This record gives sequence, C-alpha cells and structure tokens, in this order.
Amino acid sequence: MIAANRKQDNVIDLEEFIQTHGKALLHYIYSIMKHWEMSEDIYQETLLSAFIHYKSFEKRASLKNWIYKIAQNKCKDMWKKENVRKRYINNQTMEQNEVILHDETENTVMEKCLHEELMKKINELPNRYKNPILLYYFHDFTIMDISKNSELPMSTVKTHLRRGKEKLKGKVASIN
Repeated sequence: MIAANRKQDNVIDLEEFIQTHGKALLHYIYSIMKHWEMSEDIYQETLLSAFIHYKSFEKRASLKNWIYKIAQNKCKDMWKKENVRKRYINNQTMEQNEVILHDETENTVMEKCLHEELMKKINELPNRYKNPILLYYFHDFTIMDISKNSELPMSTVKTHLRRGKEKLKGKVASIN
C-alpha cells in the first residue's frame, strides 16, 4: 500500500512538473541540441528516466533542478553518441576514398602502360597498315577521310585496316 502511494506521489509530482515546466525543459534541451526532433526524443528520455529513478531523488535540490540535470546529462550522452557516429562515418568515408583513389591510380597507370604497349605494337606494323589504324582508331577519321588523304581507294583502306588489325591481334595477345 505504501509503495502504491509512493508511485502515485511520483506520478503527481512529475505531472505537476510537466504542466509547469515541460515547455521550458523542452526549449532548454533544444537550446543545447539545436535539432528539434532530437530534442523531443531527449525530452521523452528525460521524463522517463526521472519517473524510473524518482525513488533515488533525495530532495536536496528542487525537482526542477534534478530533472534539468538529467536532461543535461542526456544531451551530453547524445552528443557523445553523435560524435562517435560521425567519427566512424568519416573514417569509413576516408578509407573508402583512399581505396577508390588507389584503385583509380592503379587503373590509370595500367591503362597508360597498356596504351604505351599498344602504341609500340602499332608502330612495329608496316606503314600501309599503321597509318590507317592510327587515323581510324586514334584520330576518329572515317574510311572516306583516310581514302581522300592517302589517295587510295576506299576498298584498299578497308583491306589495310583489316590486315593491320589481324597482324596487331597476334602482337597484342602477348601484352596481357
């Protein structure tokens, strides 16, 4: 019976506090957190914590001061959690960026090496095959453009491109 009366007293004291100081407490929390939804969550946690731990309230200070101290501690806890989470996310992002940068650098170097090797193999071809391949694949000339510039029939340019590619295939297979 006494325990039931104590619980009722707890509820009555907290209800009076909420009616009298509830909005002020919420605004106090918001002034610390600067985030409305987070402030509302902390407000709820503060009131719940005050209700659960009311029996440990020694009444050396006022109920208002005690609850405000709980709110302040909840805000500190939230800041710590947020800072740990932000640090974790920043570390993850930095690690991912390092991996991406490493991969991009490695890919760039590999592509450059392959390009250099390919150019060496193309330069080993006879001029009649090398020139059409360079113009067609590296300088975006059409077969007609190559034909006009080299004063060769289009069919000859096509044949040179085909034969040059066939010769290049055997040489390029050893690059990989």
